[in-house]
Amino acid sequence: MTDASWKTPQRLDLNHPELKKMQFEKLKKQLIRVYEQSPYYRDKFDRAGVNPHEFTSLEQYKDYPLFDKYEERESQAESMKQFQHPLGMHLTCDIREVNRMSASSGTTGTPSFQGHTAGDREVIARNFARLAEMCGLKPGDKVMMAGVMSMWVAGIPTVDALLSFGANVIPIGGLVGTAKVAEMMQLTRPHHMVCTPSFARQLLKKARTELDIDLSQLGLQSLVVYGEPGGSVPEIVKELSEGFGGAEIFDMSGGTGCLNPIFSQCREHDGMHFISPDSAYIELYDRNTNTVLPWEDGAEGEFVYTGLDRECGPLIRFMDGDKMRVKMTPCQCGLPGMRFDILGRVDDMLLVKGVNVFPTAVRDLVMSFEDEVTGNIRIVKDSESPVIEPPMQVKVECKGTFSESNQQDLKARLEDKIQRQLRFRAEITLFNEGELHMEYGATGKVKLLETRN
Repeated sequence: MTDASWKTPQRLDLNHPELKKMQFEKLKKQLIRVYEQSPYYRDKFDRAGVNPHEFTSLEQYKDYPLFDKYEERESQAESMKQFQHPLGMHLTCDIREVNRMSASSGTTGTPSFQGHTAGDREVIARNFARLAEMCGLKPGDKVMMAGVMSMWVAGIPTVDALLSFGANVIPIGGLVGTAKVAEMMQLTRPHHMVCTPSFARQLLKKARTELDIDLSQLGLQSLVVYGEPGGSVPEIVKELSEGFGGAEIFDMSGGTGCLNPIFSQCREHDGMHFISPDSAYIELYDRNTNTVLPWEDGAEGEFVYTGLDRECGPLIRFMDGDKMRVKMTPCQCGLPGMRFDILGRVDDMLLVKGVNVFPTAVRDLVMSFEDEVTGNIRIVKDSESPVIEPPMQVKVECKGTFSESNQQDLKARLEDKIQRQLRFRAEITLFNEGELHMEYGATGKVKLLETRN
């Protein structure tokens, strides 16, 4: 990564004519490529009445059909049936050009598969170099990868990108358990670590309560977290920073169908910057009105992604399911907008007597009682339906042990604050520390929802 040109696009505002021109040219090239190389996309575009050869402006892109995770899984099931590979009928390269296959977590339990060509891996390395610059990583720094590796898209691809960047990688992975990670931190003294925020919190707890290892004394400079909104929650950021001896916490994120990472916090920690506008085209979408929203400060909507450079199975106008609030004012770091905060998963949204509720909003409110709770919560549902009859049942873990009177007082204050701020009734059940175990999915993300048996 000696060519400084990789730094340029992220320094342009989304509405800058130079950036819009570049995005239009790359988008048209990608649309023509998938139209000509993929019968799947040709049929899909023809049915929608669009022809990439007649694509003349970005404003026309709203007429192109959307892609969602259900269509992706159907496409992958069909390609397995016909061609014995799970990369989908929307594959747009020779299958023998794919030299890495990864998977992302699936809400139905079935993973979505992603293939990467050598060209795709180069783009990932370029994007990671931008993230490294934002987070203060330098070639030669010791970086511990403590996220779940296995096949997951945030695992081995991150190790690969770290190696391309020139880091001294410690690829331990999270599946070895928190005790082994704490031990290896003590033995190797990494400068930086990459993992999910929930794993980092569990690591701190394990080291403090069971291992007699003081992680605050190991010299960790930064912790780069992904996969969950915790890296942008002030109470969790404070807990992690203090627990790791003043380490700086950076939140990063990707977009399905694009070549991660594509978003990163800077040292101002005022939302995540869009660091790869030359390899990802993003729209702000309102699925209730089926309209593309303008990029305006404070606007809220779902990000729809298109990979501009992706060679293997690009997803055209992919609805990722994260609802965002965007910031368009220039950041104090000198970069222009856009930046954003994640509000929650559209498909995790609950409905409580007419009120839309993100589970992360409940978790964030509980975390405002940081001196009294650990932040480990679980929302209990009676069925798979997103509709919950009030009061919402919420399990909350306390710090230490509480007397019965103190528990009743905390329970009342939590229920009152949820009623006032989130506008629905909740019934809190409190647990002493250690009694409410964190539950994780296969990719290391903590589960906030629990369905009653």
